[in-house]
Amino acid sequence: MEYSRKTNNLIATLRGIPEDHSESKLRPAFSLGALIEVLEQRYKIGEEKIEDVIAKNWKDIIGEKHAQRCFPQKVVSGAILLIQVSNPMLRSDLEFEKQRILDRIHRLPGGGAIKALNFRAG
Repeated sequence: MEYSRKTNNLIATLRGIPEDHSESKLRPAFSLGALIEVLEQRYKIGEEKIEDVIAKNWKDIIGEKHAQRCFPQKVVSGAILLIQVSNPMLRSDLEFEKQRILDRIHRLPGGGAIKALNFRAG
């Protein structure tokens, strides 16, 4: 049987043991399996992320000519794909092909989430 903190502190005083003055709340315990299920759903563990799909199909998206000189880094804000480019000249070339690249990404499963591309030379 569970008692309120006030009752537990009264009993502790009568028994001569320290009282509990923490501000934490007593919550029911959850099974580890239920917690794992919640975390899997929240963080989409086990599901293929859009970054992985793009990386697998990178040569088809960007073309053989540019595939060795640039690569996708990550998706930020759930909609902007950051692409690392080897030099400013290539960055300029890819800016002109931005819509074609986006169209190819949108054809991939889950690719519709990508709304913009951001090229970074480096």
